[in-house]
Amino acid sequence: MKRRSVLMKVGLWVLLACAASVQAQTRAWLDRDRIGEGDVVTLNIETDQPGAAPDYAPLQADFALGGRTSGRQTRLVNGSVSTTALFGVVLTPRRSGALQVPALRVGAARTAPLQLRVDPAPVASAGDAVAFVETEVDDPQPYVQQSVGVVVRLFFATQLASGELDLATPASASLQRVGEDRTSSRDVGGRRYNVVERRFLLIPERSGPMRLQGARFSGRGAGGLFDDLLGRGTGALSARAADQTLQVRAVPDAAPQPWLPLKDLRLRYTAAPQSAQVGQAFTLQVEATAVGATRAQFPELPVPALGDAAQVFAEPPQYDETFDGGSPRLKLTRRYSIVPQRPGPLQVPGLRLGWWDVGAAEARTAALPDLGLEVAPGTGAAAAVPAPDAPAATVAPP
Repeated sequence: MKRRSVLMKVGLWVLLACAASVQAQTRAWLDRDRIGEGDVVTLNIETDQPGAAPDYAPLQADFALGGRTSGRQTRLVNGSVSTTALFGVVLTPRRSGALQVPALRVGAARTAPLQLRVDPAPVASAGDAVAFVETEVDDPQPYVQQSVGVVVRLFFATQLASGELDLATPASASLQRVGEDRTSSRDVGGRRYNVVERRFLLIPERSGPMRLQGARFSGRGAGGLFDDLLGRGTGALSARAADQTLQVRAVPDAAPQPWLPLKDLRLRYTAAPQSAQVGQAFTLQVEATAVGATRAQFPELPVPALGDAAQVFAEPPQYDETFDGGSPRLKLTRRYSIVPQRPGPLQVPGLRLGWWDVGAAEARTAALPDLGLEVAPGTGAAAAVPAPDAPAATVAPP
């Protein structure tokens, strides 16, 4: 019985070995396993499956795909003819560090994953390189939830055929691109550079040190097309800015609520009445200008509370967002229609907003003066008192 069991196991191993010998042989390899940022590497794939081709889609997460090649090779081994297909693709890594070339499907088989080490590109000095990158932060010591302007500038002294300019999002923060790229030219170190300026908005979500990786550029200068197709990478360009560490400060205990960290806040009347009359609406318009805030961060301007002395109708606010230098700038305008309900003196309280001055590290209050008006009687009873079937006016919520 024991002998029969051993024979059955041996037979099973023989069958498995025979099955493996008839399966397609598919393998992948890189022409080198370590490169510098901005360089390219060639992925080679060999298979003996007739009509099979690799699916390169999984590569696009970490690599830009360049030139592709394919061919067939026929061999005579021990009297048997074997045909293999060879495929090649040029890969440009999208980032530095330890990368994995994922397993790829080739017909009915899959290649084994491969490891690639990409060394960071050295930080180029202004005037000494064909291309270099700068990362400028408008506040290296921001508060939690403060809007931080980040400007990335790419300098290049040659014509570009293609390229990518990236800024990684730090941990415990949000990062979004703002506006359109700006182009200009500058003389740096006696050399003329074209400049592309890109703006981002960074909002830290947690206090403590926050590492901001320098912006990175990878591309190809004009004239390097055939070299790139052959995998030599002669036309490749790469550059990166220096990393920075921001010291994010916690919300102070003495800060007004809601928390509004700004560089500056101004309020002003852009329309105010000189006179008023019972039953006749007059317009009050307020403008707020905030440096260091976006529309999503800024609270809505409140509605003046006038009790039964007047009805107040607030229109939706109008927003204008810009990027001034390295900081976001918001202008908010809101219009109020006020209908006095009785003659006599009417005082409209000025708006007040508490905010935190990030430069001076102290609480401040932006305030408008109260408006005093003498309301004249209406021209008739109907003007002073709404009709019974008219809908009651309500005060818009703040």
